[in-house]
Amino acid sequence: MRITEVRVRQVAVPRIYDTYCADPKHLKATINHGRSTYQIIELKTHDGLTGIGEVSDIAPRMDASSPAALQEILCGVLIDGDLRAWRTLYDGVDEALPKGWYPELRQLILFGVESALLDLIARAHGLPLYELLGGRCRQAASVSWVAYLRGDATLEDELQALEWEVAYQVGSGMKAFKLKVGEDHERDLARVRLARRIAGPGTYIKVDASGYWEEDEALSRLRDMARIGADACETPIRALSRPMSRDDPARIEGDADGIAEALAKVRDRSPIPIIEHVADLGDVFLTALIRHRAVDIVNVVPCQAGGLRRAKRLIHAAETAGIPALLGSTIELGPGTAASVHLAVASASVSVPSDLVGPGLLEGDVCTTPFSLEGGELSPFEGPGLGIELDEEKMSRWVG
Repeated sequence: MRITEVRVRQVAVPRIYDTYCADPKHLKATINHGRSTYQIIELKTHDGLTGIGEVSDIAPRMDASSPAALQEILCGVLIDGDLRAWRTLYDGVDEALPKGWYPELRQLILFGVESALLDLIARAHGLPLYELLGGRCRQAASVSWVAYLRGDATLEDELQALEWEVAYQVGSGMKAFKLKVGEDHERDLARVRLARRIAGPGTYIKVDASGYWEEDEALSRLRDMARIGADACETPIRALSRPMSRDDPARIEGDADGIAEALAKVRDRSPIPIIEHVADLGDVFLTALIRHRAVDIVNVVPCQAGGLRRAKRLIHAAETAGIPALLGSTIELGPGTAASVHLAVASASVSVPSDLVGPGLLEGDVCTTPFSLEGGELSPFEGPGLGIELDEEKMSRWVG
C-alpha cells in the first residue's frame, strides 16, 4: 500500500480564556490573539484510506512555515512511499526538515507525520491504534484539569474565575487538577487553598511552577504548597524552566547530570512528589534523572517527543526504574488528543492523571465527534486507527 496524496491545512481555534504560565524569561504569551494554531496532516492511499495527524499548538515563537511549504517537504518524502516501510518514511521526513527550524516545531511535525502513518496502518488492518502500541490495558485515561494563570487579573477576579472553573469541573466529574504557579507565591497559595476547598480532600491536586523557582527557594515553596493541600509539584527549579527546554534543549542536555543532581537534592527534601518533563529533551536527560533518583513521576508530552513511538520508549524507560508517568499536553485538538489517548490506554505505567485537556480549553474541534471531559476520563473512539474523521464544515470554520 502506497501513499498517493499528502495534504496539510491550517486551522486556528480560540481558547476559552487567555492562558499563560510562570515564565522567568518573560515570554508569557502562549497563544496568538487568543487562538491556538494547528496544521492538520492527511495521508491518502490509492484505495481510499486516509491517515490523520496533527501539528499541535504552533506558538508564534516557532516561526512556522506555511502549510503549503510543509506539504511540499512531506510530498518529497512520502509520495509513493510504501507503508510497509513506514519507519523509513518517518526517518526520511526527519532528515528532510530544515535543521534550523525551531526544535520543538520539528518534534511537533514528526508527531503529526507519525500519527498519520500509524493511523493509516491501523486502518488498513482494521485495528484500533492502541493495538499497535502494545494492546489495551485500561478502558480510559484519567485526566487532570489544568488551571492556568490569568495574566494581569486582580487577585479577587482571578480567585472568582478559578472558583467557577474548579466547581464546574468537579461538577462534571473531574477528580484531578493541575494549577500553574510560580510568579507570586502568596497569590499561588490563595489559589491552591481555594482549589482544595472546592475540590475536597479526595481530589488529586498538583502544582506546576514551570521552572520559576531558584533551588534555594523551591523547598520553602514546596513545604508551603504541601501544607495547604498540594499532592505533587511539577518542574520546581529554574535550571529546567520550560522556556529553556523549548528554546535551548541542548544546553540542558549538555549538563544533564549536573541538573539532575540539583533536582535530586530538592526531591530528597521535598514533602511532596516531584514531576518533571522529559519528552522535549534527549534520552540522556531521562537517563540522568533515573541515575540520580531525581524524580518521582515523569511527564511525557507525546507531540514534544516527536511521536508515539519515542513517547512509549520514554514511558518504558521510566517504568523499568519504578517511575510512573503521566501524559502532558500542549493543548491538542481532536487528532492529537486521540493519539495521546491511544497511548495512555496502552501504557500500564501511565497511572497518574494526564493533562489531556485540549477538548475543554478550546472552543471547538475539527473532528466529527469531539472528545468530552465529562467524568474526568477519556476513552478512544471505536473504530480502526485513531477512530476519528475530520469534519469539513469545522475545518472551514476554523481555517487560519
